[in-house]
Amino acid sequence: MTNFKHEEYLSRQRAAERLVDIAYSLTAGGTLELRTGGDQVKVPVVDQVLLTRESRTDGDRVDVEVRLRWSA
Repeated sequence: MTNFKHEEYLSRQRAAERLVDIAYSLTAGGTLELRTGGDQVKVPVVDQVLLTRESRTDGDRVDVEVRLRWSA
């Protein structure tokens, strides 16, 4: 099993660009590359994925989670 987790503060524009990169990889098929600094993982993309969207609000804090899951 390969694990990759990276958190960073980004501008809204840069965060959107990262999501567009992921969307493009899903559209093209093949491989999704997640990388930052020296860490990188390549994940094979399949035709059917489970998309989960979730939001939570707690006072001033807002969490929006978008999860993609599939079997390789």
